[in-house]
Amino acid sequence: MALKITSKVKKEMKKRKPKKPDKSYSENYEESWYMQINEPLKIILSARFFSVFLLHITDCDETFNYWEPTHFFVFDSGFQTWEYAPPYALRSYLYILFHAVPIYIINSIFNIKKIFYFYLIRTALGLLCGLCELYLYKAVSKNISSTVAWYYIFITIFSTGMYISSTAYLPSSFSMYMTCIIIGAWLNKNFGLAIYATALSTFLSWPFTCLIGVPLAWDVIFVNKKYMLIVKWCLLSLGTILVNQVVVDSYMYGKLVIAPFNIVFYNVFTSHGPNLYGTEHWSFYLLNGLLNFNIVFILSMLTPLIILMRKISTKIGIRFSKQSNIKNKSIWMMYLTPLYLWFFVFIIQPHKEERFLFPIYPLIQLASSISLEYIRDMHLHSSIIHNFNFLKLYNKFVDIAYIPFLFVFFLLGVSRSTLLIKAYRAPLIAYTQLSSDLLTLPETDIINLCVGKEWHRYPSSFFLPSDRWKMHFIRSDFRGLLPGRFSEESLTEVVENFNDQNKEELDKYSDIRICHFLVDLNSNQTSEMEPNYVEGGSQWTLWLSIPFMNNQKTSLLYRTFYIPYLWEENVKLSSYNLLVRNEFNTHNIMSFTDSGVPIHYPF
Repeated sequence: MALKITSKVKKEMKKRKPKKPDKSYSENYEESWYMQINEPLKIILSARFFSVFLLHITDCDETFNYWEPTHFFVFDSGFQTWEYAPPYALRSYLYILFHAVPIYIINSIFNIKKIFYFYLIRTALGLLCGLCELYLYKAVSKNISSTVAWYYIFITIFSTGMYISSTAYLPSSFSMYMTCIIIGAWLNKNFGLAIYATALSTFLSWPFTCLIGVPLAWDVIFVNKKYMLIVKWCLLSLGTILVNQVVVDSYMYGKLVIAPFNIVFYNVFTSHGPNLYGTEHWSFYLLNGLLNFNIVFILSMLTPLIILMRKISTKIGIRFSKQSNIKNKSIWMMYLTPLYLWFFVFIIQPHKEERFLFPIYPLIQLASSISLEYIRDMHLHSSIIHNFNFLKLYNKFVDIAYIPFLFVFFLLGVSRSTLLIKAYRAPLIAYTQLSSDLLTLPETDIINLCVGKEWHRYPSSFFLPSDRWKMHFIRSDFRGLLPGRFSEESLTEVVENFNDQNKEELDKYSDIRICHFLVDLNSNQTSEMEPNYVEGGSQWTLWLSIPFMNNQKTSLLYRTFYIPYLWEENVKLSSYNLLVRNEFNTHNIMSFTDSGVPIHYPF
């Protein structure tokens, strides 16, 4: 009987057609995977592209050390700083070439305005930043907590610090991208990628970022004991990054050059290197962190204390209900160690600049995100609440504390970023107008554009419409070393005077009488070398005037944050002006508004 039943079952099974595999699960998985990648990336990139088109250049070092050499490689003209002079050779050309070569190829194929390349490079930087942040987001979501990952997304899209740094053409910004890769790979236990990203950050962009790799090296060597792995990846990094860098730079400079060594030697082992530029009080970075991250910065500095409190509370027997999904609560301080190591080292250095903090911006955001989840995790157990009813209020506060925190951060971050756009974007508007259809010029050989005290806000030669335009510096009250020009014959040739002590060189100036156009800020504070050119009468005609916030006359609140309606009524303004020499304007080369008066941009 059993045999008959078995044979019947087999026959029935043969008759049945094999079912097709159910694709619904696979499709749902793929859709879920796509959404996990697509949604965060779109959110991050939307914020980055705001920075591409609205943010002014916040640091003249970005213009003259990176935009200008890039312009030189593409268009054979550009300003040269002393760091690129062969006697000093502090900067690597390899970093520049990664940006310049694609633009050179595009320019050789298409005939488009130079200003387009400026925004193209910025867009590429914003995209690269977004992809690196996405990698960190995925690593945090997988290894720490999905909630922490979304806190990070919220903070990064509304932080002023990321708004400034994400599309800046600076090695410190590239190091910031690499920090995302380093921490993300470290979380994923992909030590090889983490080590290689550290080497990229150290050699290709900024050698001091090796500090971020110190805790990583400790973890690899002393915790995981992967001795051969770190040797392997260090050798691979040296062979593929540093060797190529030395070859390229030695060719460009005409001698053996190890640029990372040169910049470290100048800043650490010379008597004037670390003290010559931008010396600030120890509190400079604290104030900068508050400006760019407001309460998020405060929370990131308190993260070690919050983690310690959680561990002590558990040790002394305080019971918590497990509200959060944060994993491996005891180890996250290790991944945040580079943040505090960086602050300790850089806060004691006399030379301080805002961009020096760029590499740790992702860590500031990650630390605060972890703290928010740790605070939620300290939700007291019901057994404790039962004995102390007043602690119910504490639990309710812990449950929703992240909401008012993120709301306040959002308001302050958007307010600060909006102020940067409204108060300081005038230089980009002014120089963009040089390529405007409102400006019609005769077929003269050379058009000379000049700047005096506003030299440090020059956005780059990418804003000059063609090779007919030449930028010149005229004398002002500034007494430091201005950039010179690259030799059109050879990079190994030095055609102007340079020094490494920021001493003024008079060959950098041109006679104002050769200037056809002049860019100047009229702040009603004049001197013999910095007159009010608008009142020049017979010499200059005002064509364009753009509001520009006067920091010295505006109160602290309104020069820090933008408050709708109130800000416009309380801010003190100067005018950022584009002027044309009257003799050059005799043939009506300037097209004014219909009323025949200069263009005045409103806020």
